[in-house]
Amino acid sequence: MIHPTAVVADGASIGDNVEIGPYAIIEDDAIIGDNCSIAAHAVVMKYSEIGQNSTIHHGAVIGNTPQDNHFGGEQSYVKIGSNCIIREYVTIHRGTEPESVTSVGNNVMLMALSHLAHNVTLADGATITNSSLLGGYVYVGEGAFISGGVMIHQFVQVGRLAMVGGGSLVTQDIPPFCMLQFGDIRGVNSVGLKRSGMSPDKRQDVRRAYKTFFREGLNSGEAITKIRESMPDSPVAEEFAGFVEGTKRGIQGGESRHNKSKAQI
Repeated sequence: MIHPTAVVADGASIGDNVEIGPYAIIEDDAIIGDNCSIAAHAVVMKYSEIGQNSTIHHGAVIGNTPQDNHFGGEQSYVKIGSNCIIREYVTIHRGTEPESVTSVGNNVMLMALSHLAHNVTLADGATITNSSLLGGYVYVGEGAFISGGVMIHQFVQVGRLAMVGGGSLVTQDIPPFCMLQFGDIRGVNSVGLKRSGMSPDKRQDVRRAYKTFFREGLNSGEAITKIRESMPDSPVAEEFAGFVEGTKRGIQGGESRHNKSKAQI
């Protein structure tokens, strides 16, 4: 199932039932899991690992060296989980530091022309849509959804089940469960929470935590304390509070800069 025009290095590890299309290139020290499909003109470079049942579409480049002036040619990696879909012309770069990793979890979809810079981490079930660009060391949580044409600054963290609207510029962290549009956090990702199977009680706790942090005029410390005191047994409230407490870049603003209206929950 390897096309005669494909170039597969002797040092590559190819699993069972793998399909490799015309003019694809698989370099030494690349690992392709069972039941994968590598389409025409795709390139899987050295130190890249693709988990089983994953599909790499036309022209994608996996594992190129990082676009980082500090990179000195060290051995670093790209690791992609199982059941992933990597669409046309996606680019994913290796880590910068020796032995560091750019990591993509299981069941992730990267749509056409999206880019993961060095040391990005995508958790399981994340979706990155067309032409979105993630800078170095960005973290995207489980089940988060990044819409088209989004630019995410290096070191930003996007929490679990958050949603980022199309065309957004993200320079600070987005807490779990929140929805960002036009540069502002404008409520919770209600549809995404429901689709994830989160119970109504937990979704209500998320709304309460969101209101406390963004709409009650409290500073971060006061809001975190109130969230924990008012919902001491809520795991989603603690997840929200813990994320905010641990931010290093600060939290993206929640008040609209366009019309100064209140966020809709």
